[in-house]
Amino acid sequence: MIKYRTATPDEREECIDLANYAFRLDFEALMPKAYDKNVDSSAMHKVAVDEKGGLRAQVAVFPEPLTVCEYTLRTGYLGTVSVHPRARGEGHMKALMDMWLEELRNTCDMVVLYGQRQRYEYFGFTLGGVKFKYFVGEANVRHGLRDVNDTGISFSPLFEIEGAEAFAHSINTSRLAYIERNSQQLPLIFNSLHQKALGVLDKGKLIGYLIVNEAGDEISEFAMANADDIARTIKAYRGYSRAERITIYTPEYDISLNEVLGSIADDYVIETSDMYHILDFANVLKAYLTLKFKTTGIVQGEFSAVMDGQPVTARVDAGGVTVERSAKPGAVVLNKQQAQALLLTQHSRYMAVEVPTGWFPLPIFWYKIDKF
Repeated sequence: MIKYRTATPDEREECIDLANYAFRLDFEALMPKAYDKNVDSSAMHKVAVDEKGGLRAQVAVFPEPLTVCEYTLRTGYLGTVSVHPRARGEGHMKALMDMWLEELRNTCDMVVLYGQRQRYEYFGFTLGGVKFKYFVGEANVRHGLRDVNDTGISFSPLFEIEGAEAFAHSINTSRLAYIERNSQQLPLIFNSLHQKALGVLDKGKLIGYLIVNEAGDEISEFAMANADDIARTIKAYRGYSRAERITIYTPEYDISLNEVLGSIADDYVIETSDMYHILDFANVLKAYLTLKFKTTGIVQGEFSAVMDGQPVTARVDAGGVTVERSAKPGAVVLNKQQAQALLLTQHSRYMAVEVPTGWFPLPIFWYKIDKF
């Protein structure tokens, strides 16, 4: 008889062992923010347990409070979806996913994950969000940044620099949109998914940091205290890394970084950023329309709908964004997948729904080290 429940602290190592076995990975090295030897993350796991007490499957949700402008969204990142090879096809994943989503329905605004699209569409997730991906090569730097003086810029492992934790915390919380990162766990967080953190120094003073991959040719997070140092840092890092081509990821709403990269990059693409299951449409709409209003700009207008049974009316005027939990008579009625396709994807332009131009997709973005 299989029991579905929350994992206990003494099952911590069994959860890690099951994930390692199912994925053929080392989860303590891959995700130290959740599975480091000094972290007890057992309560984040829902597990399927057989009559002998063995774990047959598990699904975890990493809690991630999200601040967007002045609004706090209750979000969680779902991951470590693991089924023992001999228990596949027995329905454990579905049972655990349903168990989690039911529990989160009244305590969370949005659940996020990264996974195979069709597999998770069955559970109400939609592939979407907005991620800019730039490609910067040697010629781009040599010609595009020829007049930029990068003298004095150097790089060093971030957490070997005095005051790095406080600096990184300050940079993160100064953003208009950010995931709350535990200050005491920053070295673990910054090493997640085989990333490494480099401090950017100007004549020995810490002025920013880069999160890079092991090869050094991909920057998943580019964080500077002063936007004037962005171009200098790109030029200096190109020489430091010696990579022929560097890939840099950025959210749509990082105006300063996009301005610099857009002026020199060899090419760029706009990609999706994860899969999303919106539980409170009004809260998500208000937060991210406000973010657009304050960054890239948004046209004035009104949109009213019933989305997955939730009535919502959003308005944008010169004063900002307002969202009401009511719908106008005759408002369009959308099921969950339709509503999320409208709010989260580029394909909203092909939907037969009247919406003010440019409102969607919402600029939702997750930095790599905040994934789970």
